[in-house]
Amino acid sequence: MLLKKKSFLPSKIASNSIQALSIKYNNIVYEKQREGEDIIVLSLGEAFFDIPLNSFDDLPYPKILHYSHSRGIPELREKISKYFSEAYDVIFDSEKEIMITAGSKAAIHIALMTLIDPGDEVIIHEPAWVSFPEQVKLCYGVPIQVPYDKTVFDFEEYITDKTKVIIVNNPNNPTGKVYNLEEMSHIYNLAQKYNLYVLSDEAYSDFVLNNDEFISFAELDTEKKYTIIVNSLSKNFGISGWRLGYMISNKDLINQSLKINQHLITCPPTILEYYIVKYFQDILNITKPQIKKLIQKRYKISKFLGELSLKYLPGSSTFYFFISIAGSNLSSEEFCIKLLNEYHVSTAPGIGYGKSCDKFIRVN
Repeated sequence: MLLKKKSFLPSKIASNSIQALSIKYNNIVYEKQREGEDIIVLSLGEAFFDIPLNSFDDLPYPKILHYSHSRGIPELREKISKYFSEAYDVIFDSEKEIMITAGSKAAIHIALMTLIDPGDEVIIHEPAWVSFPEQVKLCYGVPIQVPYDKTVFDFEEYITDKTKVIIVNNPNNPTGKVYNLEEMSHIYNLAQKYNLYVLSDEAYSDFVLNNDEFISFAELDTEKKYTIIVNSLSKNFGISGWRLGYMISNKDLINQSLKINQHLITCPPTILEYYIVKYFQDILNITKPQIKKLIQKRYKISKFLGELSLKYLPGSSTFYFFISIAGSNLSSEEFCIKLLNEYHVSTAPGIGYGKSCDKFIRVN
């Protein structure tokens, strides 16, 4: 019996996934720029710090050309451990409780693959970073998206016997909201009550005027029993193209995640890890003052938006504003396309950050 030849059909999980809208628009910008168009870019999710390129000459050659430890090189794990202890009063074992990944996006996906089985639910508060719901779906989980006009104190009504994880983005992309101690404590209490994990995406932890404003979730859950912290060297160091992130949790969960990291990426980029180890403090000394100026500039822009009577969701951190377009009869995608094609200004549509957010756009 001859079998029929099948035409190519992608998997349902791939077919049902959607592009990350912020990246989709940035790709359009890159293409327009290649064609010579002058675009005002307000959609790129990165800080453009003035950072000198230090020498690669003293890095350990030929080590930098080869695989390295799949947890990340020990020297970098130790640097991050010391930094977290000094900056956020979070102490963890650099040998057993941290794993370096190829960007924090990979760390989030690996964490979700480690935690959820098909059908498990993950609570996500809108406006939510564009990849949270899609990564849950790609892990065969179910994203439960809480509308932006709800608060963390409403989360309990969304918890079911299928709930496995609550995702917190602190500080938030796209609003710049920084969660306070009362909000964080409430989420921690929910984790304890229902035996849930909290995946705390803290990629913008350095983007505050002083460290007292930001509370890492690991400060509440000191044993990291319910907590996975995900953070980004790429964001905080202004080297987003280098794709270096990391996750912190208890040793058992890290050991499970390590298997996935090994099968997906083997190890982070060895040469970049050694570079960051060598210039860790030098880069911080350059970027920290620039972050302070950036947040001060944010405050001035917020006042200017008020003068223009432009409303936006409240926030005090990051370089983003989530601005209301409620006065327009266009959807956020239609609005952004019109801005881009007719006025050569690139922004990100609010619909990418949740169904409740279609009357917003993200600018930075």
